[in-house]
Amino acid sequence: MRVCLYLEADEAFAKSGFKRAFEHHVKALRLQGVSVTTDPAAVPYDLLHLEAAGPKSYYFLKRAQREGIPVVVHAHSVGAHDFRDSFTMSNVLAPLYESYLKFFYETGDYIFTPTEFAKRCLLGSGITRPIAVLSNGIDRECFRFSPQSRAATRKRFHLQRFTAFSAGNVIPRKGVITFLQVAERLPQFDFIWYGQIWSKLLAFHPEMYQRIEERPPNVCMPGFVSDTPRAFAAGDVLFFPSHTETQGLVILEAASLGLPLVVRDLPEYQDWLIEGVNCLKGEHQNDFVEALRQLSEDEGLRARLSQGALELAQANGLPLIGRRLEQLYRRVLHLTRTPPPAGPTRRRKHQTVRSGLAERPEHSVELWRLFS
Repeated sequence: MRVCLYLEADEAFAKSGFKRAFEHHVKALRLQGVSVTTDPAAVPYDLLHLEAAGPKSYYFLKRAQREGIPVVVHAHSVGAHDFRDSFTMSNVLAPLYESYLKFFYETGDYIFTPTEFAKRCLLGSGITRPIAVLSNGIDRECFRFSPQSRAATRKRFHLQRFTAFSAGNVIPRKGVITFLQVAERLPQFDFIWYGQIWSKLLAFHPEMYQRIEERPPNVCMPGFVSDTPRAFAAGDVLFFPSHTETQGLVILEAASLGLPLVVRDLPEYQDWLIEGVNCLKGEHQNDFVEALRQLSEDEGLRARLSQGALELAQANGLPLIGRRLEQLYRRVLHLTRTPPPAGPTRRRKHQTVRSGLAERPEHSVELWRLFS
């Protein structure tokens, strides 16, 4: 089996979770011994797996289907839910964005998405393609705690007290305002946010930028950092008050370092983040203030959540992700293979049947049962 994983415009996604998830999947497959290319022009391959939904991806999707190659599209975004409150005009464009994604996902043969919550969102939007849940995974060899990295980063950013950190693009939906409000109420702690601070033109939100400019002295915002394992090791707890996610890769990264997790109580986390086992959850400022205070004072609680976080990371490690990916690919290929035609060998296009408004390969009915 030879598979093509393709992330369009990968440099544009260099500072995003899309790129890290793509890299995780490529590495997971190679660890599993699966032959992988990341160049969709490098035919032949047996299956195409697209990790973005741009125009070049659409071109290669249609070309693969003409050649009879099954196409998996990866739903890292589920539409308006995780697009609103991000960049300038995102709320206005959200319905159009969601319609485009639905069109793109329906054009592929199968869909992978990171969580059960994301799958439910896609089904609720009317998606008819078969959907499989596949974690973005975490590279545990890369995200391994180092006391030396912790000491060096704490010295670099002048962190001397109990430290809560977060990471991600500095946009409203990530909970930046909540992070700053909680920091103001806990002047005895240090807070640090790693992530790109965009210009006001690109991420227009007057209240957020005013709070950033007037942030208390215990908050450090160094911008994007490339060596995230080293940077995250400086923290004592991940405080991630994001309002919406599909999975939230930073959660798995912090978990792999054995750091306690404090997150907003979101339906996105229902199936895999468990209060008191691998995280603490909150809804309002008071909840987060109390959770951080509790963690700073209760060494036993920190140790318990740290162990739970490590177990969570282990369950999302690349060896398991690689096996899951290979199994899903083999199911797809098994159900799409047809006997070779008489005469010269060539690929056959999928035969399709009408189902509602969309044309679907007839094998997708059986795949729906497997993936659901």
